[in-house]
Amino acid sequence: MTTSDDTSHIHPPERSRQPFQAVAMPVERASTIVFDDLEAFETRAERVYDGFSYGLYGTPTSRLLEDHIARLEGAARALVVPSGMAAMTLATMAVCRSGDRILMPETLYGPARDMILRFLGPLGIAAQSYDPRLDAGIAGLLDERTRLVWVESPGSGTFEVQDVPAIVAAAHQAGALVAADNTWASHLLFKPLAHGVDISMQALSKHAGGHGDLLMGSLAVRDEGLFRRLKDTARFLGYGVSPEDCALCERGLMTMPVRMRHAAATAVEIVSWLSRRPEVTRILHPAMPDHPGHAVWKRDFAGAAAVFSIVLRPELAPLQNEVLRRMRLFKLGASWGGVHSLIAVNDPRKGRTSLDWLPSGPVWRLSIGLEALEDLIGDLEQAFAPFAEFATASKAVGRRAAE
Repeated sequence: MTTSDDTSHIHPPERSRQPFQAVAMPVERASTIVFDDLEAFETRAERVYDGFSYGLYGTPTSRLLEDHIARLEGAARALVVPSGMAAMTLATMAVCRSGDRILMPETLYGPARDMILRFLGPLGIAAQSYDPRLDAGIAGLLDERTRLVWVESPGSGTFEVQDVPAIVAAAHQAGALVAADNTWASHLLFKPLAHGVDISMQALSKHAGGHGDLLMGSLAVRDEGLFRRLKDTARFLGYGVSPEDCALCERGLMTMPVRMRHAAATAVEIVSWLSRRPEVTRILHPAMPDHPGHAVWKRDFAGAAAVFSIVLRPELAPLQNEVLRRMRLFKLGASWGGVHSLIAVNDPRKGRTSLDWLPSGPVWRLSIGLEALEDLIGDLEQAFAPFAEFATASKAVGRRAAE
């Protein structure tokens, strides 16, 4: 059939259907999806969960990533959404209704806490924070209204490790579901579903993406009915993911084990170096024998991620900005799991009632990247010079006062 130039610009020639196979994930973009006949068009809603009905609800690219994540999580189904925050919002809204109640650890991701309190609260969903060290004692907080218990183990600032199986047992006994923010460990170091958790969540922006250029979150479940509740809620919220981002995430998954192992080994050496520094009064790392929940971490986890915190001496607080500005390789940024080493500074004591064990002083969270160990230690050593100068000057003042 002969067509005009205008039409030919829109309809390219038919291409061969012969399979083209490559090791890289194919990127298939779509908003509109077309159908072969009226019956397929009219029944397209039936394919929301497993087939294709509209680009927002899934493409071959996003479905391939979801299937891959489900396999890695030991799940029946998985769902990818635009960010880790979107995943936490989706999981909470899919499970809870007005009149229900949520329990969340004090260590839960700050924006997610705000979402639960400031967005869901006015919608009639109540929430209560709990000490992340409560473990089986959480049974005392559960009631007939409790529908969801969030866990984050370790907490991403102070790194308390929770006894997830004990919390799951108490929650299920009370008829509540358990959702885990497993972003720190990822599926490589801890598999929440294998420990009884109902919803395993990750911010794929971190370890999976791995390069600081991707925003995506995932939810993995064992139960088909729960998956469909999540999928429906995602549709109602208009959540969709870019196929290009899915391909980036899939590429990140391929190198994720190697990256995490390398960064973790470097982190062990940096922890050892920091433990000998007089500026540091405490290292918050689950592998440290004196860390809250260390025994549970050793029992349940396959290893430690390259993300941990340090507590500096209180008198060094005024020098923080000067020291951070001297850093050349460590960048000031609130994330982790990428190839670049990062430092995030915050005060975890704000809004917390269960930090009596934490010594006073500034808290820095370090994410170790893929730079050479000797270069990272050299960067820290030169940046810490003002701390050392302050200590020397303070000693001199002390000696003069004693004289």
